[in-house]
Amino acid sequence: MRAVILANGEFPKRKDLIDELKNASFLIVCDGAIRHLLPLNIEPNFIIGDLDSISQELKEYYKHQIIHIAEQESNDLSKAFYYAKSLGYDEFLILGATGKREDHSLANISLLFEYQLQCKNVVLKSDYGVMQVYQTPCEVSSFEGQQVSLFALDSSVRFSSQGLKYPLQELSLNLWARGTLNEALGERFFLTSNTQAQVLVYQTLNQ
Repeated sequence: MRAVILANGEFPKRKDLIDELKNASFLIVCDGAIRHLLPLNIEPNFIIGDLDSISQELKEYYKHQIIHIAEQESNDLSKAFYYAKSLGYDEFLILGATGKREDHSLANISLLFEYQLQCKNVVLKSDYGVMQVYQTPCEVSSFEGQQVSLFALDSSVRFSSQGLKYPLQELSLNLWARGTLNEALGERFFLTSNTQAQVLVYQTLNQ
């Protein structure tokens, strides 16, 4: 089952991403992000978080859909993810998780490494690109000329690639810049590593 989570970052402007919100069979909104949906007549299943960024008027309007989780050990995105997971959802699309404060964006992106270990699939999309964590060895769908960047948490892992304009050859991604600004040569590319590892793949979206 697939859940869509709207975080309280930069609200998407692309029509295809707005359509994802409109057509979601199960939609969880993080806290104050609900303010974007009321004018679009998009009804969430739940609004979840510590409620520190939602107005009193919206709290009253959506009082039957609000789940208040006050603990501060996790952020609102994680609260939404784990709540949906507890309901049996194992595929996730996350929107609105980047933009605005850079520390929030970095934190939300890094959480994809944790989430992917606990569900079937999780994808984060913005107006500019899509991010997903893969386990090596892996094949990644792409298109010719698509811009690609790669990130990893474990600096001891060495990655190699096929199907990218600038091939990786036993490259450690110990600096975030080392795997960036690459380009897909066709409809797929392949990543391997000296030991099985997670790699975060960023790909630009079709315009």
